[in-house]
Amino acid sequence: MKTGTRAVATVVRPVVVARRTLATTHGLTLVGWHRVDGRTSDGLSTGVDDFRRHLDALEGWGAQVLPLTEAVERLRAGTLPERAVALTFDDGYASVVDTAWPILRERGLPMTLFVVSGILEGHRFAWDAHEADPCRVGRLRPATADELLAAAQEGLDIGSHTVSHPWLPELDDATLRHEMVDSRAALEELLGREVRSVAYPTGGWDPRVRAAALAAGYTVGITVDRGLNTDRVHPLSLRRAFVPADPVDLRHILDGAYTFLRPLDRWRSRGGPPW
Repeated sequence: MKTGTRAVATVVRPVVVARRTLATTHGLTLVGWHRVDGRTSDGLSTGVDDFRRHLDALEGWGAQVLPLTEAVERLRAGTLPERAVALTFDDGYASVVDTAWPILRERGLPMTLFVVSGILEGHRFAWDAHEADPCRVGRLRPATADELLAAAQEGLDIGSHTVSHPWLPELDDATLRHEMVDSRAALEELLGREVRSVAYPTGGWDPRVRAAALAAGYTVGITVDRGLNTDRVHPLSLRRAFVPADPVDLRHILDGAYTFLRPLDRWRSRGGPPW
């Protein structure tokens, strides 16, 4: 996180914390990562030691980590505990299954992995296709269907991240329906159970995308608009923040100090990918 942004968060944090203390009901904080591999954090990659520090920060904050579906149900029912958090990963990298998931299991923490169903056919992620370094190619490997199934049998929750990870708001109705419906169907066939959650690729969503998710049978939809989820937030456009490398930034996320950035998040989610 940039120094100036962190400085603003440090200033607004006491105000946000005070407002949350006065709230009559508890909200839900969603946080996310993409992959956990290597020694350092770089872009989509989180270093293993950094990831452990993130989990230490969650524990130090007093987070009550819940399974995603349970957390959303309790949000709607008004029965969330104080400092409720759900953990998520996007895309379906092998490092999530073979590195992050065992670490979380050791600590008894649940998580949801949102999978691009196209990887079940052995496809690499399009944004990694240019990579030629053998070492990095190994780190960027998507999980196989067998790996995902084995992790799911151990308790890993799996949701949809569409078929091919497109920018959903620009799709025509038929293609949007394909991305939503076929991804869910492929994952359900693999897992032998219902898949009811979806994370919108790059956080791209609008009312039409949300309606398509509802029509496809999803009950939980995840954006990248930062902030606390209250009972006034639609369950198919829940707010979530990705975790920067520094645990200090995660603490600011948990306290809601980066919520002032949500107008930027909303502009990106409606206007186009940030790149």
